[in-house]
Amino acid sequence: MKSFLIGSATALAVLLIAYLADNWSLAWMIAGAIAILAVLREAVVMGRRDSSAKTTSSEKRREQREQLTKMRNALLFAVPHFIVALIALLLLE
Repeated sequence: MKSFLIGSATALAVLLIAYLADNWSLAWMIAGAIAILAVLREAVVMGRRDSSAKTTSSEKRREQREQLTKMRNALLFAVPHFIVALIALLLLE
């Protein structure tokens, strides 16, 4: 939930920047870029992790739970940015 709140705060900051610049196309570009980078970053980091060093299945399960939690947090951070980008893009058409 904390990730969603942080994502919402940064999405509002993106809207504020677009409003102050009086250029709403900035909103979908910046928000979309942040959302895509957040998801891609976690996907790349998740793909690089090597669980072969773990010896027990409980350690592997714990690591998998931690990975899923981090990926869920990245998605929760990205959701407000995707929403802002989509709304801004639809309003600009």
